[in-house]
Amino acid sequence: MFSQRACYAKTRNLRMRPVPEMGICFVFTPAKPKLYTLNTSAWLVLALCDGRRGRALVDAYAEQMAPHLSRDQALGEVRDAVRDLELKGIVARVERRGRTWTNVATRSKSKGGTQ
Repeated sequence: MFSQRACYAKTRNLRMRPVPEMGICFVFTPAKPKLYTLNTSAWLVLALCDGRRGRALVDAYAEQMAPHLSRDQALGEVRDAVRDLELKGIVARVERRGRTWTNVATRSKSKGGTQ
């Protein structure tokens, strides 16, 4: 479930292949081997998942999408995208401690950002 207070980051060892001319990004999740195709909205949300809090994700997404979406619409899109990306194992809720992120679900540690 999306929380505006929680922090979100890409999971470890993702393989991303943007295809901007088609408006998509391929994402491979090696932990649970699967290939996903993200549309531009999900791709933007993924790009913003760098350890920032949910509220900051919504603010940044709303800023990028203005004037096409209100903040409430942006909240709905980010909430849906993060939920979907979490279910697919592409992003995870994390706790930040300096440069170390701890995956809240598994309590596994990773250094810095992952892509």
